[in-house]
Amino acid sequence: MENNTSRRVETLAGNDRKKEIVNLLEELGVVRVSDMSKRFGVTEETIRRDLERLENEGSLLRTHGGAVLNRKEGPELPVLQRELVQAEEKRAIGEYAASLVKDGDVIALDASTTCLQMARYFPNKEVTVITYSIPIAYELIKKTNIQIFLIGGYLDRHSLGNTGTPAEKMLDGYHVDKFFFSCQGFDLQRGISEPYEAHVQLKKSIASISDQLILLADSSKFQRKSLVRLIGLEEVSMLVTDNHMPVEALQEMDSSDINVVVVS
Repeated sequence: MENNTSRRVETLAGNDRKKEIVNLLEELGVVRVSDMSKRFGVTEETIRRDLERLENEGSLLRTHGGAVLNRKEGPELPVLQRELVQAEEKRAIGEYAASLVKDGDVIALDASTTCLQMARYFPNKEVTVITYSIPIAYELIKKTNIQIFLIGGYLDRHSLGNTGTPAEKMLDGYHVDKFFFSCQGFDLQRGISEPYEAHVQLKKSIASISDQLILLADSSKFQRKSLVRLIGLEEVSMLVTDNHMPVEALQEMDSSDINVVVVS
């Protein structure tokens, strides 16, 4: 049935339009600039300015072509919405991370959207990939030379990843060359943190059997603190981030002997 409400064109004053955008975000979870432009009868540039102001107010997070609700203090966004946040940065980080994969490697990937981007650039080499992410496993099925080991467990509907004690026990006796993972927040004092204990415990289990720990984290996660600490930033073998990281932070990490790669 046609939704007449979504098709109506409105011309609202700026403040009223912003309130309506937030209402739509709460209802839909995500909005796109092109759709909002048609809905309100204004230019896409006007909508982008609205989204910029709302982001500055903390109401939303801008994405490539739209926005999602800002839930920093609430439940984690579902994976399909998180994929839109910092999309260009995640693609650049994922592409660089994929270049680090060599023939014969045993690789582990977490259930992050940055690792999902990495999987899309993954070389079709003779490697083994261990992951608990269903979307990543599905993406890698297309690469015929890759052996996929999908960890089982309790399905987290937000990340579409399997976690829990069964997942952790499946790793007994395994070895990983490079563990690529992301996080919800990182800084030099608290280190790397996540919102959910189950994800932290599984990542710790993978880290304990890995030679190299490679953190893939865009600059929006810098100085964000989440509920559960994973590891210290100094424990990672490499941090891959984007070129919006503050220069002072990069200098401080360099002085702390943290290996940082900045991609553009």
